[in-house]
Amino acid sequence: MCLEEVIIMRVNEIENDLDLQRVLWACYKYWQSESLPPHKRAICYSWVIGPYEDRFGTRFHQSRLRRLAKLGFLEQDVASRGGSRRYYKIVDPNRVDDLLQKWDLT
Repeated sequence: MCLEEVIIMRVNEIENDLDLQRVLWACYKYWQSESLPPHKRAICYSWVIGPYEDRFGTRFHQSRLRRLAKLGFLEQDVASRGGSRRYYKIVDPNRVDDLLQKWDLT
């Protein structure tokens, strides 16, 4: 299986999971609001839960961020000193934006 096929599988998997699409939307929404240069922006669960809850009226479990990382949409960044908070970066913000538009989540 080539790399393109793996990437397609990952996109196909998220296309069948509305909750993951919404979590990705919240990550991107928060990421866009950051004033840091794009390559320095990070997200964590406690920062993205607000936009998610405001838009969808519920919460999601932080394991959904790990799932997005396993699918290649996020990558884990450094952990906090105590290790209790996980930070992530959006791997390809342009790709995420295109997908969110496709799913009418803009």
